[in-house]
Amino acid sequence: MCTLELECAYYEKDLRGDPKFKNLECISDLCHMLVQTRKSEFYPMIYRLMCLVLTIPVSTATTERAFSAMNIVKNRIRSKMEDEFLDDCMLLHIEKEYADSIDNAVVIEDFESLSNRIVKFS
Repeated sequence: MCTLELECAYYEKDLRGDPKFKNLECISDLCHMLVQTRKSEFYPMIYRLMCLVLTIPVSTATTERAFSAMNIVKNRIRSKMEDEFLDDCMLLHIEKEYADSIDNAVVIEDFESLSNRIVKFS
């Protein structure tokens, strides 16, 4: 933590006097300017912290989407399903576009060819 405080102190002194950093409007502009001026190499902890802050909305949205899918897949009727089956159902729900592109007949043929069954599917 002491290293970050020290880096922040140098960072503040250095960037206050630099005219390139005067009219920046958001943290992503600041991050881009740090890379363009190569100051991200001098302040690696601050640059990393900024990058982490910029990824928070994406991380939050992904988590919320997963919980939303779980609420759709796992309802009161299917509340006692096994974890592995729940994972599979959620994966199919989240990746709907990919799942829709798979031909059901091909899946049935592959399943049929795995071993002999008492009842034939087709």
